[in-house]
This record gives sequence, C-alpha cells and structure tokens, in this order.
Amino acid sequence: MFQVGDMVCYGTTGACQITSHEARRYGDRTENCFVLKPVFDKSMTICVPESNPLLLARMHPVMTKEEILALIRELPKEDVHCDPNPDARKQYYNETLKSGDHRELLRMVKAIYNLKSARHAIGKRLSGFDENAMREAENMLYTEFALVLDIQPKEVVPFIRRELGGEG
Repeated sequence: MFQVGDMVCYGTTGACQITSHEARRYGDRTENCFVLKPVFDKSMTICVPESNPLLLARMHPVMTKEEILALIRELPKEDVHCDPNPDARKQYYNETLKSGDHRELLRMVKAIYNLKSARHAIGKRLSGFDENAMREAENMLYTEFALVLDIQPKEVVPFIRRELGGEG
C-alpha cells in the first residue's frame, strides 16, 4: 500500500506526492483518506478515500527512469493513426485516459499529433475533444516524466526528441 511521502500518479492530474494519511469527515461519516498534492500545481489538494476502490485504482506508483527511457525508445516503432470516426476516437480516448497505461497514452498522443499535422496540412484544426484528450494525456505523462527525470514538464518534449536523436 501507499505511504506518506510516496510519489504517485493520480488519474489525469498526473504526478502527486502523498502528503498525509488522515481521517476526514464527510457528512455523518468519517473516511480514511490519502491526501495528494500535485507536484506541479501546489494550489490543488486531492483526497482519495481508502474505502473507494475506483478512486484508489486511479493511484499508481511513478515509473522509474529506466522504464521511461525504454518507453521513449519504443516510440518510433509505433505506427499509429486516429480512427476517422469521431465517436470511436472519443471512446478510445476515454478508455485510454481512464486506464492510465503509459504505452497506450504515448500511442494516443502520437496518433493525435499525426492527426494534427494532417489536418494542419489541409488548413484545418483539431476538434475540441481531440485537443482536450491530447492535453490530458500529455499532462499525465509529462508530469510523471518530468518528476522522474528531474526536469520541468515543458522540457519533456525536447528531452524525448534528444533521446530519439533529434534536436531538443
């Protein structure tokens, strides 16, 4: 189980530190909660009740640096494209964001970047739901990568490019 001081990722919030484990009152009941502080947004506090398995399942330990580097190195091998059906894309995005699977999140971000480039080439923009899904996936990945790699989230893309032999 998790301990105070642990670094975890929580849902689409991204990298957080468990700052306390405490009892909190909610109406007429008391819940034991993990209190999380997002690493890159100190204004937010999240309380995750121990008694709620769905919310607890959204918490997972951060990856190691070696795991992140291995994932980045696999990225060029991934040939990904977005489904042309908007409803299918929305469902895929929702399932992927909910799963928190790093590999699938990276595949999703890469696919949306490919879609963005293709749409830009014909003078069009991404839809709002594509943009939102990309932003949420990037936040989940980039805050975790930044924490583990000891860089800022805005430095993650240049870091990935350098790792893949491109410019920063």
